[in-house]
Order: sequence, then C-alpha cells, then structure tokens
Amino acid sequence: MAATQLNLAQTGLMQRPQYPNRYDKTMDTYKDRADKVPIQGGRYFTVETAETMQHKIATIGSALKSLRRSDDSDRLPMEQPAEGYSQTLDLRTFRMGVRFTETLEDNDLSGKLRKSAMSGLPMALAKTLEYAYADVFNNGTSTAGADGSFLFADDHYHEDPSAGTWSNVETASALTSTTYNTMRVNMRKRKGEKGDVDPIVLKKLIVSPENEEKAKQIQGSPKVAETSTNAKNVWENTFDIDVWDWLTSTTAWYGWGDKPEDEWGLHVAFNKRPEVRSLGYPSPEYPNIKAGWMAYMRFAVAGSQLKNAVRNAGA
Repeated sequence: MAATQLNLAQTGLMQRPQYPNRYDKTMDTYKDRADKVPIQGGRYFTVETAETMQHKIATIGSALKSLRRSDDSDRLPMEQPAEGYSQTLDLRTFRMGVRFTETLEDNDLSGKLRKSAMSGLPMALAKTLEYAYADVFNNGTSTAGADGSFLFADDHYHEDPSAGTWSNVETASALTSTTYNTMRVNMRKRKGEKGDVDPIVLKKLIVSPENEEKAKQIQGSPKVAETSTNAKNVWENTFDIDVWDWLTSTTAWYGWGDKPEDEWGLHVAFNKRPEVRSLGYPSPEYPNIKAGWMAYMRFAVAGSQLKNAVRNAGA
C-alpha cells in the first residue's frame, strides 16, 4: 500500500509553514472541523497478533471424504485432510506526529489549539487502516492470494487438486433480483476440498454508495423490484446490506457468506497495535517545541483465500 501525500498551494505572501494563520492572532471562538472516519472494513478481517515483522498464515482443514462401504474383514480404508496453503505477511511501520510550538502556545489563551494539535491522530490511524482494508477488495482481481490465484478469480484450486477448482467471481452484470439470486445459488452449490457440497449461505451484500439504492430495493421490497407481474419478493429482509464508502468501483458488488471467522480468508496482523504516544518535548535539541504526540502502529493486511466473499464486477 503506497503512501500518498497531498499538498495545497496557496497564493499570497511567503510565510513559515508551521501554523501560518495563527502567529499573530488570538482566538476567542473555535469551531471544530472534525475528521470523520467510519469504521467499516475491519469487520471482515480476522485480527491476529504478529510476534515478528513476518507473520505466516497456514490454512489447515479437517474435511475427510465420506465413509466407504467396507466389511469388517476388509482392509480399513484410510483418509487424511488435504494440505492447505500458507502465506507470509510482511509487516510495515506507520507513524506520524504533531507538535506544539512556543509561538503557538503564546497565542493559545484558551488552550484549545493544544488539544486540536493531537485530536486528529486517532482518526489518522483509523483512516490508514480503512484504506488498507479496502485495498484488499479494490485490488482483489489483480492481487495473488495464498493459492497463487487472484483473490477474486474463477481458477482457485481446492486444497486437494483432484476436487477441481472453485470460483468467487460472478459473470459481470448489474445488481438485480435475478443476479442476486444467481450469486446466492452459486454460493449454496460451492464444493469443498474433497469435492463434497460445502454450501455457503449469503448473509450480506457489500455495495458501494452507487449500488445502495438497488440493494435496498431488492432487500426491502415486498414485490420483485424489476417486474410487473406482482410476484412476491421471497428475499425481503432475508439478508443485510453494508454500504462500504471506501470501495473505488462504482459498479462492483459483493456477497458475504456464513462461514466461521477462521475461514473468511481476510487477515490483519498487528505487531504493534494502533496507539498515540506523547513525545519528550521540550528537549535540549528542540527547546522551543513545548509538546508533541505521535500515532504509531506496525501491521499488515492480506487475503489468503477469500472463500466467504464473492465478487460481481457489475455493469
């Protein structure tokens, strides 16, 4: 995940870059312009603790084939679980700080500016995580998972290759009652690593704001939304909707199933959990910096095998 820095150019006289509009003013009234970061993507990721800067994930199953007909005098048929896949996450450090200068303190008669100098750090931590979570979905069709296929692809091999392949992508089509039902059926007909039926029940639609209206029509209408036959909508209020504001595609939509958390296939590993620390100001090196804080964390996000999520690119 590449870091991006935005710079805003302003016309006018040249000024020092730190707090240019606060040097010669005393504020009597403050109106906070708070950063708003909804926590959305984290609910789909399994949180893990990394002991080192490389965190290895292994998929271990317990599925066996069905019992074979065998008399007591026959040789006992033996079976073992298929080998899974492993993946290594390379953790990275993310940090950013703010500081409170002597000049700013002299003008901060109410003490409000000192508070505002650090209040954005928790939201900056949350924003960084949200971008990381969404990056897995936004680039899932071009990022390889643990099995070597893209996270969303139609050529995933099962842990036992003799069971063939499985898919977590649908034929690209706009979200409708028909395409929703197609995804639902395909998830219910999914097979497991031994070739047996391993149904997944579609519990939630994950959509961008552009698809929110259609998703709610399908979910909330008592009649089938796109027809004039007065047919009953049998899927009324049978699934949830999650509008994910960080998704970049305006057409793609996703189905989320009922597999247990260990099988979601989405991971966030923390070596250092998100935290805000106080810096040791003032110091001999910086005697005129009165206070400072930093946001800090070490983590990585990745997808191994997204068996609980299905993507449709939309239209």
